[in-house]
Amino acid sequence: MKMILWWMMALLPTVLGAVEAEKKEEAPVKEGDKRVFGKSEEASYAGRVVVIKVGEKDLTNMQSFKFMRRTLKRADAEGAKAVVFDIHTPGGYAWQTSDLMMNDLGNLQVPSFAFVNSKAMSAGALISVATDGIYMKPIAAIGAAGLVSGDGTTIDDVMRAKIESAYDAFVRSVVKKKGHNLDVVRAMMFTKQEYEFGELKIGNDALLTLTSDEAVGDYDGSPLLARGIVNSIEELLEKEGMADVPVVAAEPTAFEKLAWWVKYLSPVLILVGVGAAYAEMKVPGFGVGGAISLIAFGFFFFGNYAAGNMAGYELAAVFAVGMILIALEVFVIPGTGIAGIVGIILVIGSLLLAMVDSIDFADFGNKEVSSGPGLLELISWPAMSLALGLVGGMLLMMFMMRFLPSTPLFGFLTIKKALSSGASIDSAANSSEGRVGWTGEAITDLRPTGKADFQDETVDVTTKGDFVKKGAKVRITSEGGMGVVVHEIEGV
Repeated sequence: MKMILWWMMALLPTVLGAVEAEKKEEAPVKEGDKRVFGKSEEASYAGRVVVIKVGEKDLTNMQSFKFMRRTLKRADAEGAKAVVFDIHTPGGYAWQTSDLMMNDLGNLQVPSFAFVNSKAMSAGALISVATDGIYMKPIAAIGAAGLVSGDGTTIDDVMRAKIESAYDAFVRSVVKKKGHNLDVVRAMMFTKQEYEFGELKIGNDALLTLTSDEAVGDYDGSPLLARGIVNSIEELLEKEGMADVPVVAAEPTAFEKLAWWVKYLSPVLILVGVGAAYAEMKVPGFGVGGAISLIAFGFFFFGNYAAGNMAGYELAAVFAVGMILIALEVFVIPGTGIAGIVGIILVIGSLLLAMVDSIDFADFGNKEVSSGPGLLELISWPAMSLALGLVGGMLLMMFMMRFLPSTPLFGFLTIKKALSSGASIDSAANSSEGRVGWTGEAITDLRPTGKADFQDETVDVTTKGDFVKKGAKVRITSEGGMGVVVHEIEGV
């Protein structure tokens, strides 16, 4: 019990102390942001132009969308001068793009611009038309934003009609607000209709893609789509009267990129943390198992926090309290059940919430967000990751119960318990099997651990996963790295 409490007390300051240090320097959080705590401060966006790069694969990466959304929220909160998207992409996810257009770019308070750095196709074109102004390099293209299935299969006519109708509404609200030509955008997205823009004609089986010259061409006294042709972001800012405004590039830090990988390894970290904690409980003192468990859960909370999830100081504290309650149930007040049940709820709840995306959580239930996530979408990935981690941890514990006591390494790490003096005990201690074969009585419920009396000696015991009621007769089957293992004697 002393080891368990030490381990849990070590987890709290070690994992959370560094987080608290970062909290002291965190950037202001926009009102209404429900994240457990904010992101640590980097270069301030106040009075600066923030450049967000959208590369070849960024619109097929969920973490990139989350990063862009966080960046836009921060640009608003800190009072940036403008936001510029540096776009060079063949496209990406449709629904995530619509969320970015409607919920973030559509409500952005600072001016936004798109710099088409060679190509803004499909989802890249839609992000461009959700900004206040579009500029293109001399040799560039924008358009071909038709909706296709993610797996390359054909969308049937009815489903396509439903999707296109919904997407048309999404885009229509943003494009009109930004002052772009809605027919141009529709011609990029939908077939089955002919469009004509001066000398430029689009058949009913084609999607519109514009070159730079075509995009800036005159149509009814205004540019067809783009404000101008420029060679660089510097030229763009000069045309917008912001030549002297400092520019800052919004890029994920190396730590954030590492954190995104950690997020996807959450099931493995839970598995390792649970298995290592179980191994530590079976070895007197603090050893390798406790250190591994501490590192695994530390990476879990830090990684999910830095990846933009709900993991934070508060949830890690709830997790630690839950583990302490479980330890109390097993070693101090076995049989009551209350502490154990509450502890399990706190542990599972904190692990689940730690993996929930903070932006999706902020949008959940927000009536101002028209396409916010539902409950299933909000918790599906965290629930699956948690289930995989816990099931894997259980399997690892069963494996250790069966095989670990017989391994030389585990035997080396185990400190054998010295037996007290006494005639019957001395004879057992001198035998090669120790207390194996002793029979006694369980004085607590074994869940699977608890206490039993053997020859006037109270011994901490465990079963191989079986539940044994208080008062049942038990026999010691093995003694070693996993402690004293017993089984119930049937028919006694």
